[in-house]
Amino acid sequence: MWNDFTRGLSALKSVWSVGSTDEVAETAPIVLALPTEDSLAEAQNYIHMGRHHSAAILAGDALEATLHHLCREYRVPLAGKPTIDGMNAQLAQIGVYDSQVEQRLAELQSLWEKANCGLWSEVSKSDVETMLGEIRTFVSEHIAY
Repeated sequence: MWNDFTRGLSALKSVWSVGSTDEVAETAPIVLALPTEDSLAEAQNYIHMGRHHSAAILAGDALEATLHHLCREYRVPLAGKPTIDGMNAQLAQIGVYDSQVEQRLAELQSLWEKANCGLWSEVSKSDVETMLGEIRTFVSEHIAY
């Protein structure tokens, strides 16, 4: 992960040092990467290390990134700082997925929030393993790489 961070920082520095910003915009368009698979792989590693709470946080971050991506793809307007709950509801409303998927994503969001808030007793290893599997399935069904 540290190597990815330093490579990213180096890439940003090189872009900032190139001529004018107009030249950069024309030659190197900004591509927002979807870090979902890397995040889920790292979350799986955390589970193997016995850190399932950290894995739940990473998995929730991957879910949030996926929903952001879908909102951009389907041109769903996002105001301010969008939440998983809001994006989930909007995507279900326009028919990207059905209400059962919407409900399950809401349950995964709840698990993520519990991990983020430090409610460790409410986040079991098996729940996080299930969470990872469901997010992987969701991504494979809704994101075209």
